[in-house]
Amino acid sequence: MEIEPGRRVEGDGHGEIEEDNEKSSWLQQEKEELPPPDDTLVSKFTSCRWAIAYMSAMASVLLITLRHCLSMAVVCMEVDVGDVANSTINTTTSTGFANVTAGYGYITLSQNISGGNLTDRPTTPSSMYKTNPYFSRDLEGVLFSSYYYGYLTTPFVGGFLAARFGPKKMIGLSLITCSLITLLLPMAFRVNFYLAVSLRVTLGFASGVVLPSQQVLWSHWAPIKEKAQLAAFTNSGVNIGSIIVTVGSAMICGVPLDEGWPFIFYVYGGCGCVWLVLWVVVVFDSPESHPRMTDREKRIIYYMKTTKTTSVKAPWKKIVRSPPFWALVTLHFSEAWVLTSMTTFIPLYMDDVLKFSIKENGSLSSLPFIGRFIGAILSAYVADNLLIKGYLSTTVTRKLFQTIGSVVPAAMLIGVGFLNSDQRMLAVALLTLTMTSHSTTMASFRVNYFDIAPRYSGQIMGVTLSVAIIGTIINPLITSSMTLDKSQEQWQKVFFITVGIVLASDVIFLVFGSGQEQDWAKEKPREPEDLKQEAA
Repeated sequence: MEIEPGRRVEGDGHGEIEEDNEKSSWLQQEKEELPPPDDTLVSKFTSCRWAIAYMSAMASVLLITLRHCLSMAVVCMEVDVGDVANSTINTTTSTGFANVTAGYGYITLSQNISGGNLTDRPTTPSSMYKTNPYFSRDLEGVLFSSYYYGYLTTPFVGGFLAARFGPKKMIGLSLITCSLITLLLPMAFRVNFYLAVSLRVTLGFASGVVLPSQQVLWSHWAPIKEKAQLAAFTNSGVNIGSIIVTVGSAMICGVPLDEGWPFIFYVYGGCGCVWLVLWVVVVFDSPESHPRMTDREKRIIYYMKTTKTTSVKAPWKKIVRSPPFWALVTLHFSEAWVLTSMTTFIPLYMDDVLKFSIKENGSLSSLPFIGRFIGAILSAYVADNLLIKGYLSTTVTRKLFQTIGSVVPAAMLIGVGFLNSDQRMLAVALLTLTMTSHSTTMASFRVNYFDIAPRYSGQIMGVTLSVAIIGTIINPLITSSMTLDKSQEQWQKVFFITVGIVLASDVIFLVFGSGQEQDWAKEKPREPEDLKQEAA
């Protein structure tokens, strides 16, 4: 009897039972029939999967600009105390308080602003007379952390929702909601500080599904040989967004209308509305649902993949007992801490310690993220080629790139802590090297989800991201409380804490991390009894 490839016949020839091993038989046929994928440079970067990569990177840009545009806006809000004293700002309606502490870290005395008069002016240099007319310095930590209070709740279910309803819908709905909220923030600051905090909480809640949904999207679209490149390119939007939000916001702040800073929110919120139109047209959930997908590109995407589907129901009991999972949890916490420190507080550090002007601040604050963008793309390309050519195993590659991205930045950041305004260009250079070397983690932990559990990558990232958000909530509160005097010594302590977290997480990954697909994540063939029931 001739047996069809991919099927097994059991029995003695009478009433044989044919067992279809579903994905395993499909995978076996794919391995036997398909040659190694051959893609030209042009066909690769004009393919459907890379078109989706471009749009996903733009989604990451939006996610970061909408999250962190507040950092530069806060700097732009500050005015000289003399300007406040001569103004007619109604401090009760602007901040909710009748008395304002002028300077908020620049000035230590409580000032009474009444009828445009500033009393008890301290005898510090006039360049230090700065104040925020909308809220006090000690409330900055509350404002920056408020985003993450909302963000904490949705990543956990983000992967599940993306697997259930599709990543395209979840990402699009999330970012258009965030864009509309951002457009409302200038009005909120002028009505009441806590209204702005509430909108930031809602903004965080809406944006929590984006990263887990991107993991689900790439579990469908990323070929084995391009996992690191596509993941790194998507995440490079984080760096591009950080560049835009620092340089762009500093330029927008100079708009001679409505105090300038509200246009920071208007520009980024408006860009999100335009992006949605492109997202709807270009992006599809999977190769099967894409109307312009070619068979050739499908073969490239599916070659050697263990699965081409994601699962809604994850084996959580096995996952939480898996050491590689906990290694990812610690790495994501560390990554979130570093990015929060660099993205949220670098503009303030350059203002407090290095004494850069707003325009200089915006341009120089972007340099670390330019380095991180370039480093991430190069690291991903090198890592993929090391794996393709068989020079290193997946596990060794991931641990090597993670260690480089931990030890080198730690050394640089320690050095930054000992530099002052007289050495400010050296400090900027070290900060740039810090983020450039840290970018090698894009070829490690960011893609490690696909290594250990491609079917559940989105849901696992949702969990690790939820834990990481705890760090992003704690970080602004700790940093703001530790830098009230804006001294170099206080910022040194902030950097040392960051170094400790980065090195500890790397040690845990070296001991418990893995680059191999875990047994609990593998797709199992259906049993003959299940096939009998289906046939019946």
